[in-house]
Amino acid sequence: MQALIIDKEAARLDHSLISLMEAGVYVTGTASVHVAEICISRMSVDLLVIEKTAIGDAFGDLLGMAEERNPHLVTILRTPDVGTDHDELLPHFPSLHCVLGEDVSNTFAVQLGLASLRARKCYSPASTDAKIMVPNATAIVPQSPLVTRVIAPLHDFAEAS
Repeated sequence: MQALIIDKEAARLDHSLISLMEAGVYVTGTASVHVAEICISRMSVDLLVIEKTAIGDAFGDLLGMAEERNPHLVTILRTPDVGTDHDELLPHFPSLHCVLGEDVSNTFAVQLGLASLRARKCYSPASTDAKIMVPNATAIVPQSPLVTRVIAPLHDFAEAS
């Protein structure tokens, strides 16, 4: 599993990278749109965590390229305007699983992303180890993922975690 985190705040980025590495995920982190574009064009990305203010106007192009190259991509967006970004972006980007406020930690965002990836793997009919991960996988309806979308700052929940 490969993750890419785009975040302009170095301390938060480092903390997120460490969290993912400890979870056994190969991860790349950057604050640069150019580096992110190169990573997306040259490697397979399963989880993309984006701080929207770090990439600004390049968001649509970058996420579009990532979705085109990685059909099973899970994207987590951290943004200052959850409501507007949810309404404007969700219909256009199928990989967008969570739209979170900036006050939500990257650690929590990463946990949501990993849960979405696990759910997608469990429910994928083509998954070879679905029965290992979910003993009664055939009884589960594939159209009902465990984590679909979280649309709220989740401030209280993030503090409790």
